[in-house]
Amino acid sequence: MKVLFVVKSMVIETLGVMYLSAVVKQARHEAKICELGDAFMMVKLWKPDCIGLSIMTGDMEKFHEFVTDIRQYWDIDYYPTIIVGGPDPTFFPQGYEWANIIIKGEGEEAMAGILDSTNRYPNIDSFPWPDRADFKCHKIRDFITSRGCGNNCGYCYNGAWAKLFPDIPRVRTRNVKDVIDEINSVNPEFVYFQDSTFAPSIKWMREFSKIYKRSINIPYHAHLRPNQVNEERTLLLHDSNCVSVKIALETASDRLRKLINRGNTNNEDALIASKLLRKWGIRLIMQNILGLPTATIEDDLETLEINIQCKPAYAWSSIFQPYPATELGDWCKKKGLYTGDYSEISDSFFDKSVLNISDEHKMQVVCLQRIFAFCTEMQVMPEVSDLTYEALPMFIHKAMRKVGDKRMFPGIEI
Repeated sequence: MKVLFVVKSMVIETLGVMYLSAVVKQARHEAKICELGDAFMMVKLWKPDCIGLSIMTGDMEKFHEFVTDIRQYWDIDYYPTIIVGGPDPTFFPQGYEWANIIIKGEGEEAMAGILDSTNRYPNIDSFPWPDRADFKCHKIRDFITSRGCGNNCGYCYNGAWAKLFPDIPRVRTRNVKDVIDEINSVNPEFVYFQDSTFAPSIKWMREFSKIYKRSINIPYHAHLRPNQVNEERTLLLHDSNCVSVKIALETASDRLRKLINRGNTNNEDALIASKLLRKWGIRLIMQNILGLPTATIEDDLETLEINIQCKPAYAWSSIFQPYPATELGDWCKKKGLYTGDYSEISDSFFDKSVLNISDEHKMQVVCLQRIFAFCTEMQVMPEVSDLTYEALPMFIHKAMRKVGDKRMFPGIEI
């Protein structure tokens, strides 16, 4: 049997379908992975028996159009089995009547069943390592040391996932040796750990740091929570050659933190984490969400101010999108803050707010998102009046003048 997996983009390694591809090959079948833009030609040349589609919310119509095209192109003699999976089919299977098989949640066991394979996966360490055959050109290779997340952020699917699959532990961590062996088998130039939260167990982190330093020592990147970062963990990260981390502040507003279920962190945690990471030479990428429900532009400017104080290597910001089946997305619907059909939210992180707020506020959010990293790097704060399309060029000019004065006259307030 030949199975083609189709993903929206292959800019980064898509571990979900890579694990499934490994399951297919372990069962002695053929598998390939390609981008949606190349999928029609791949089907034409390879004629797979099954086509697996990995679909995020907001992307269903793109994949449905692809399936419609291939069904119209070939006659009845060629009719591949269409399998859909990913976040959107998991939570909204009612929209996929055009697929032959819908896989909800993790797909390894389901894929093995489709193939009539006798392979079963009783725990996370029993999964075959991801199939990287179609990602050979990547110098940065992606890995996970765990599956799941123990948090319930209101903008994320994690809470809904836990309710849908109550028998699956919230976090399952791989054996350190299995992780190390996989990385050694790939021998990358740089390791990117995609875990939602890297090494929440300090005991696991101690073992990992010791073995990784001794046997691999390749530079790596990981994701942390602000309140995870203490002196011991930072030293363990440093000793194991962690060179950069992402930490999600999201918002500096206590009111908004409560709204998005991030009340267990605060601005002081972020400031302490940034100082510790800087002390040990680990670069910080701070993550932020602008335009949250009920947020004012002053709230978002407060978030910028905390980023400026933290002095991250890069201040990453996105614009809130009300994903369905998330606590915050459903709340926006209930309150009338969002009345769209979700087809617009797939690619809107850096483009626009889709909430029912004023056009002026939408413009301010977009303008701030455009200059957020610049302002953090240059240590300058805009005024609300600067956040218009017409004012931005002049603001940038004035900001650079301020930066020049700060660097020309260090320590002097001008």
